[in-house]
Parts: sequence; structure tokens; C-alpha cells
Amino acid sequence: MARHNPSSRSEDGLVSVTEPIANDPAETTKQPDKLAEQLKSSERLNEYYNQVVAELRASLEQIEEGGQAS
Repeated sequence: MARHNPSSRSEDGLVSVTEPIANDPAETTKQPDKLAEQLKSSERLNEYYNQVVAELRASLEQIEEGGQAS
């Protein structure tokens, strides 16, 4: 079994744990905006999923009530 050399860089471009990552100041200033955008997107998805779950529950309750009435 071959040992993994943490200082080597793989062909897929992943950096090793020991290799420092260069910080781009322009990218750093954009980070809060990206995070805020991701948060808004997550909140919209959560709202959508909550609506879907509520509709599914209501449908299941209607089905159960219809089965009991028969």
C-alpha cells in the first residue's frame, strides 16, 4: 500500500494541509456578500420546504379522514 505524501499536490488540483492558501483581498471583501446571498437562498429553500411539508401533511390528513369515513 502506498503512503500518502501530504506535501504533494494531486493531479486534481487539491492543496495539501501543509500548503498555505494565498488570500486575495478582492475575494475576501466579496465573501460577506456571498455568505449573505447563500443565507437568503437557504432561507427561501427552508420556507419552500416548510410549505411543501405542510401541504403533504394536510393531504395525508384528508386521506386518513376519508379512509375513516368509509
